[in-house]
Amino acid sequence: MKRRNLLGLLSVIPFAGPALSSTAEPADEWESDVCVIGAGLAGLTAAIAAKTAGAANVCVLEKESLLEGHSTISTGYFSAVRHMPGHDAEYRAAVDSMIADMEKTGKGLGNPELIRILAENSGAAYDWMTSLGVTWLPDPYEALGGLVPRSYLTSFVNGGYDYIFAVNRKLREMRIPLYFGAEVTRVTPTDAGYVVSGSRLKKKFIVHAKTVILATGGYTANVELRSKYDPRLTREITSTANPYGDGLDTATGDGILFGEALGAELLDMDKILTIPFSGGRLTNYVGADVYLDEQGHRFVNEQAPMETISQAVWKLPNHRFWVVTDAASAKGASRSVKLLRGIVKTADTLEDVAVGMRVNPKEFPQTMDRYNSYARAHRTRSLGERSSRRKSRSRRFITGLSGRLFISATAVSRSTPDPV
Repeated sequence: MKRRNLLGLLSVIPFAGPALSSTAEPADEWESDVCVIGAGLAGLTAAIAAKTAGAANVCVLEKESLLEGHSTISTGYFSAVRHMPGHDAEYRAAVDSMIADMEKTGKGLGNPELIRILAENSGAAYDWMTSLGVTWLPDPYEALGGLVPRSYLTSFVNGGYDYIFAVNRKLREMRIPLYFGAEVTRVTPTDAGYVVSGSRLKKKFIVHAKTVILATGGYTANVELRSKYDPRLTREITSTANPYGDGLDTATGDGILFGEALGAELLDMDKILTIPFSGGRLTNYVGADVYLDEQGHRFVNEQAPMETISQAVWKLPNHRFWVVTDAASAKGASRSVKLLRGIVKTADTLEDVAVGMRVNPKEFPQTMDRYNSYARAHRTRSLGERSSRRKSRSRRFITGLSGRLFISATAVSRSTPDPV
């Protein structure tokens, strides 16, 4: 057999040979040029790409009963370097800057070739999404941990939904069948390709596929797997897909396990990024939130890479911190839920905020005044040289205590020879 690669959570085994005719209806057993497992943003995009590249018969299998994936419920910050006509030098510099930032935030552990491919093609991805009907806010933002303003957004509320709906419309236009409730249990290599087997609507199914694309997402919902690589990530720590522990996170690591069974060597499985999400944070861009320890003191530069913020929070005694923002800043989709649950509260003055946080009501306003003075002067002094950009202008504030949540970084593997 040929060598196979598992790259991230999107594994592609190139299709070849004559295309098969499409099947109009799902059957207990059918054939497909390309079988995509997973109907998140990656899976739907991969199916469209395969069809566009010439595969006559493509199908998508999704174990849940609806469009899923963390992208669907994400804030949707889309990092891209756009190539404007007549600005070649600026474009090359921006691409190099994006590559440098990715290497910095990834601590040099990323694949340089793949990083360059991503950076150089990010603008084309933006244009492709635009061609599908996605409309963007006019200016890029600096996403939390993003280092510079290069992230585009459709809205502050439904970014991820906008992407998945646009791609799903394209999938339907291309008449690519998408089978919900189709849980794959096994992927078996054969001389002709692969056999994908599982159950759908309580009936077994078998797909004979020349190519299988694993787009099943990460492993945030697999406590055993994640704690194997990072013992801190016990059941008590929930994921960004299920922050309150009463919802559904479908990222159980299925594709990773399928890939491993097919001979892939897993890499960097311990590179799991933990981020503050569930508590007081209401924005996903830099410049509107102030992070304070439980005594009301700033403990980290809010513009730092996410890993730096994460490690600073892990060092706090209870792994918790306060987030303060003003009422004038644009909020994300979680604002209403957090207000209703009492996770965040409003206050009319900084003194009231201090009382709610149970910190010194005289010292806390001084901390905020110092923050605002740094923002006006475009510096953050003891917490780093980079500007906090925006001073608080509102006379009404929102505050809440943030806890620890996690999101898994992309797992990768090195291809290995198949067993004879």
